[in-house]
Amino acid sequence: MKKFLSLLLAGALALSLVACGGEKQQTNQGSTGKSPDNDLVVALQADATNLDPHVGGNGNTNQVVNEMYEALVAFDENTKIIPALAKSYTVSEDGMSYTFVLEEGVKFHDGEPFNAEAVKAVYERGKANPSLSLSRQIGTKEKPNWEDVIVDSEYQVTIKLVKPNNTFINKLTQVRMVSPKAMAREDAEDYLAKNSAGTGPYVLSERVDGAYTKMVRNENYWREGPKVDSLKFVVVPEDASRIAMLKTGEADFITPVPVTDVKQFDGSSDVKVVDSVATIFRYCTLNQDYTLADGRKPFADKRVRQAMNYAFDSEAFANVVFFGYGVEPTSVYSEALSYHHAMTPYKKDLEKAKSLMKEAGFESGFPVEIVVDNTTIEQRGAEFLKQQLSEINIDVKLMPNESTANAEITSAPREETKVQMWYVNWSSGSYDADGAMRSILHSEKFPPAGYNTSFWKNEEFDKLLDDALLMSDTTEIEKAYARAQEIAWEECPWIFLGSDCNVYAQKTYLDGVVKFPGGTVGFRTASLDHE
Repeated sequence: MKKFLSLLLAGALALSLVACGGEKQQTNQGSTGKSPDNDLVVALQADATNLDPHVGGNGNTNQVVNEMYEALVAFDENTKIIPALAKSYTVSEDGMSYTFVLEEGVKFHDGEPFNAEAVKAVYERGKANPSLSLSRQIGTKEKPNWEDVIVDSEYQVTIKLVKPNNTFINKLTQVRMVSPKAMAREDAEDYLAKNSAGTGPYVLSERVDGAYTKMVRNENYWREGPKVDSLKFVVVPEDASRIAMLKTGEADFITPVPVTDVKQFDGSSDVKVVDSVATIFRYCTLNQDYTLADGRKPFADKRVRQAMNYAFDSEAFANVVFFGYGVEPTSVYSEALSYHHAMTPYKKDLEKAKSLMKEAGFESGFPVEIVVDNTTIEQRGAEFLKQQLSEINIDVKLMPNESTANAEITSAPREETKVQMWYVNWSSGSYDADGAMRSILHSEKFPPAGYNTSFWKNEEFDKLLDDALLMSDTTEIEKAYARAQEIAWEECPWIFLGSDCNVYAQKTYLDGVVKFPGGTVGFRTASLDHE
């Protein structure tokens, strides 16, 4: 691994950082290939765990469920909130009430009408069943997040909150609408796990757990529907097998594509690699309580933390570790998320890094351990970081473990933790700034309450995050989150590594696919140039 990284690092300057959000084709310009049919096949790494949209699941679950179910509002490919089943909405001055004007004439897959009563029925289901992931958004009778849902008219509904929360509209994108008739069944949980009862562009046709989920076009869809006849998600865990399926035409689209395998499509006449900016942000936490044998605490000194960032080359990191599919960090979370505030990057400057280390009394460096997942890509990234820090005399030892073991290690409370540094990544599923920062930087989120394994505390930062949740003026919210990011960026509770790209591959005859920063893909507008 070390020899491999050294060789790659030597050539890193000859590479250029790839900005996410493009298509990369080699010799396939002008390809005349066509699909043999009008059936779209997508190969996924893992299966959906449950088709009930109110039950928690992995990213692949969301990928499959999103084609059958819709929410009142949605994110577009730039993480902007756009209307979905709600044509428009207004917010009360106190931020406590949101009123939605709904689309008319929409029907669920089972023929039931979508209206304000249907929205209230979803609320009642979440409130009554704490085991549903839906309850995390709506709350339960004992601990509500929404105070009530008021049916103003057949196609207007008002949601009242328990207290103002500027992330509410983001989280509402995860509250999918389900047919009241289906939710009222005695066997609702079993039924919804295996059937579709949404308003989405596709209707479930056939499913074999662990193998595939097939859908057909919703002929009664309320807006312009799919151009393909069917959409089939096939479960293919092995990277090589997914790639082979795309090459042979067994699949039209595959996700994910490991960055190490992108080169396999070089010279392909009918495949293009497509990428987009991901919500995933990579960083390495620095436990400010870490104590050396002589009693000193290196990470308690901001100068040491800043020096480590000046010693790290984020562009080379993207090129060497992620083969160019990475984004240079300019804040403490991905630019794909709301209220991202770009600042001057910590460009590699060894002279400045060494000067800060000397000024802090750590010119000779110190030993330290990094907790890291034992996957190839994570260890390669940690090895790169180790090499970079060696240039300022910091002697890093990697401590690789299974991700489940690391979850336990990093959840230990402050007085018991063994974590010195943690090489990790984070993504906010609701695309909001609070979700991107609170659980990993707020002082209330020291483990086990959260993931702030730096044990960093800044009172101004905490107050900005807390106050921002209660604000309704977007200008004031933007100012608060910008200042919070500036504080964390200057204080350096982490080494800022960079953001990922989502990488996919597809046939050139496939068009109209929408890529979202969270990693999911939309196929409502997809079309196949078929024979």
